Amino acid sequence: MPLDTKERNDIILGAITMTGPVAEGQTQSEWDSKLKANAKSIALMLNDNSDVARSINMLAECKNFTGTILGVQKEASSTRAFVALKTVESKFSPDGIETVRTERTDSSEEARAFASRLRTELTGHRVLVWVEMQEIKNSAGQKVRILQHVQDLGLDPEFDPEEGKRITVEKMTKK
Repeated sequence: MPLDTKERNDIILGAITMTGPVAEGQTQSEWDSKLKANAKSIALMLNDNSDVARSINMLAECKNFTGTILGVQKEASSTRAFVALKTVESKFSPDGIETVRTERTDSSEEARAFASRLRTELTGHRVLVWVEMQEIKNSAGQKVRILQHVQDLGLDPEFDPEEGKRITVEKMTKK
């Protein structure tokens, strides 16, 4: 389906912004080629089946809640990062501790970087999380909670690193 004029112009303007000015020593032809490549990249990202579009759509289906990241441990069996969060007591979390996992880190640089950021920068921080329910492949409908995104809300002044680590390890071994 052809793009309307506004959509096409938005892609062109985005590509121009992405490309930037003609660099020193760059010919107009080289700049034009880079502009066209960037315009194609943007147009492909707008496709409903692109990774970017699927990521955005997936976030709309996620459950949101806030909590403090208590700890992050690597799960040897799946290579996922296991994350414990202190939230509020609820019917599903009577002790106020929620657990989630990241995507597998053995096949995704993005997942490895996300897990590392959770462990090194966000442990002890209050965060708003986006959690997706994913069915485990080769299982009879078993689902896991996958942490897809976090928004940092700042350091939790009540966070105790030793207690956070203890709770995380305890929750991870209980499964």
